[in-house]
Amino acid sequence: MPHSSERLTRRLVESLWVNWAVAAGTVSAVMLVALFVPKLWMPLPVLALAYFEVVFMRQTEARMGSRCTAMLRVSVLTLFWTAITMLIINILNSRMLLDDYIDWSNSNKDIPFVTCLVVYPMLTLCSLWVMFRGNPSHTELSRYVHDESAAPEGDVAAAIYNREGHYQVQLMLFLSLAMNAVEWWYYFQYYFNVNLNTPDRFFFNYMPLALYGISLFFVWSRYQNLAAVVGPLAATERSRGAMVRFLILAGDHLLLALNRHERWDTPAITFVSQLEANDDNRIRKAFANITGCEEFQTRLLYDTRGNDHTIDMAHYAVFVPDENSLNGDWDQTNWFSLDQIDRLLKNAQLSAELSDEIYRIFTITMAWKTYDREGKRLYPIKHYRPTFRLRDLKDWDVDYSDTSWFAVAENNQDRPFFRTRKFWRKITGSKA
Repeated sequence: MPHSSERLTRRLVESLWVNWAVAAGTVSAVMLVALFVPKLWMPLPVLALAYFEVVFMRQTEARMGSRCTAMLRVSVLTLFWTAITMLIINILNSRMLLDDYIDWSNSNKDIPFVTCLVVYPMLTLCSLWVMFRGNPSHTELSRYVHDESAAPEGDVAAAIYNREGHYQVQLMLFLSLAMNAVEWWYYFQYYFNVNLNTPDRFFFNYMPLALYGISLFFVWSRYQNLAAVVGPLAATERSRGAMVRFLILAGDHLLLALNRHERWDTPAITFVSQLEANDDNRIRKAFANITGCEEFQTRLLYDTRGNDHTIDMAHYAVFVPDENSLNGDWDQTNWFSLDQIDRLLKNAQLSAELSDEIYRIFTITMAWKTYDREGKRLYPIKHYRPTFRLRDLKDWDVDYSDTSWFAVAENNQDRPFFRTRKFWRKITGSKA
């Protein structure tokens, strides 16, 4: 049976190459379709290609996370706006609207546009838009490979997906700029708007298809070379340690202490090995060693990465019976209520890590208690806000590693233009 590093390498190469093959292939397929379909009907097959890619992208997101589909989002956006542009040109070319303003004597009603001269400008704009939206989060990428393989290998794959997704968009931008230059040069130098002769078809149709074939070979060669270094990197990652943060709760109070930066943070932080980070018994033992507490409940909230992307961080909530349950010297700590924590947060008196934890727990909890996954209200009361109590954290059946709740918190039935936002994100594949 193959080692987990070998399985990871195989999945990595296949998924990255398939993403490029489908994304670049559907765009190139538009030029192939243009050889057989009249220009009047071209928006229909382009939209059909976009729909096929949306389905494929959703399946990829379900398996791997939305951050692995940057190239697919570029392609979907390109096809969608290409179809809209073609439709607008066809409407204007019907000559019913602009007869009084335009001299149509030099136009060809059968060829209102050259397909590649619509596709490639849209591809350039969409590549730029996706590229400058910002770098994807490392955490969501890690979750897929952490589930599918050992956590250390997942960290390597997450970093590579992150980098290669951005690289593929850059490569697509470069190719689209090059094709724009060649196609527009030929259009102004040699093209006559009478019919499409053999040289026209070569430049406008066959050349993009040939470039797609060359790109497939180039990208496959790149990822075969990349696969040679993924295995050793993944093996190296297995030796790393993990940080564990414990949020200690007694009823509706949270235990905090001032850290070396004079900010309030949890006083219970420890380092464990990667194997211990996935062992509940080891985690319970580690907390007992820190606090001397014997009676408590633990709950894994979620896993994240450190700021340097080299240390795994596990976030646990620990529930003790009362404020006197801890043994040892805890004189430098204080128990805070939710209102007090809120004031500390607004005054920037909490550590960055604790602020992130509080924000994540509160945001996901309130979204989960108020709306369903589609953003629709669970209660027939507009702007209804359910109660939030720290003591209930151990009973809430919500997954704090599920970042899709942030999208629900941002766009829901209580926000303006809820359906418009939802439709736009469905079309573009964008996330909150």
